[in-house]
Amino acid sequence: MTVAARTPTGRRMQLAVLLRRLREQARLTQGDAGRSVWPSSSAASVQNKIARLESGDAGIKLEDLRSLLAVYGVQDAAVTDLALQLQSGLSQRGRWTGFRAVHDDATRRYIDLEEDATLIRLVAAEVVPEILQSPSYLRAEHPATRADAPELQAKLARQRTVLLRPDPAQFYAVLSESCVRRTQGDDAVLREQVAHLISLSRRPHITIQLVPFRPRGPVRPIARTGLLERFALLRLTTPEVPGKLPEHLDYAFTKSGADLTFSDHVRHYETLWTEATAAALTPAETRAFLTTVLNELD
Repeated sequence: MTVAARTPTGRRMQLAVLLRRLREQARLTQGDAGRSVWPSSSAASVQNKIARLESGDAGIKLEDLRSLLAVYGVQDAAVTDLALQLQSGLSQRGRWTGFRAVHDDATRRYIDLEEDATLIRLVAAEVVPEILQSPSYLRAEHPATRADAPELQAKLARQRTVLLRPDPAQFYAVLSESCVRRTQGDDAVLREQVAHLISLSRRPHITIQLVPFRPRGPVRPIARTGLLERFALLRLTTPEVPGKLPEHLDYAFTKSGADLTFSDHVRHYETLWTEATAAALTPAETRAFLTTVLNELD
């Protein structure tokens, strides 16, 4: 049985998928399922409740969840226990306080899913993505901010939680060459950053590839804008249901300036990911290239 996600956002998404599969297995429509649990509500209202529940946009009360499981004919105690465990971990109360309060709602959703992801893929241009930034590069990005400021604490904590925990996700990053050519702060900062990327790339769960200024082949984002489009793809595992093959759930997020946006166009970004990796140097070539850049900075 799938282990419950660490965060409330991840658990809500897992519960959404689990309940959708159970409804489909019971061969019920969303309207039929909703009317069985909320018989006094309108047809449109109950269908909307189930739809929002199955998309992860809404939670469900414990008593309603028990009723829904009964409607679906769930008799497997392990499935029931998983559903109840996921429902009990949906509260966000008190999680975004202290230095974590600096994050806006969109970033909070991303950070939760990033923490729960088993596979993280991101593409970045011009600036090294926050999760890969060395401490001095991170401070250079916020020159007017004290070293102990909440913003910096939050970003460093995110790196520890995602990249450096004992059971990390598989992490892949494709960066434009401009990320390691653009001076952030001064040459000493860039030198530390490049060395940091080399060090991270030696970890077994981290793969870093660089797209040189002259890529290997036609890459649509480069051909269109001259830069790689910045985005992230996150993959979560989903709960197993007897009789159903395990699946995964993919999410896409785009980055424009400081704004992080959830996107429904996962297939589009899967295509861009394939194109970016095809244009990039191999991991070994990337490490050699970064070593050359580091030597040039000495």
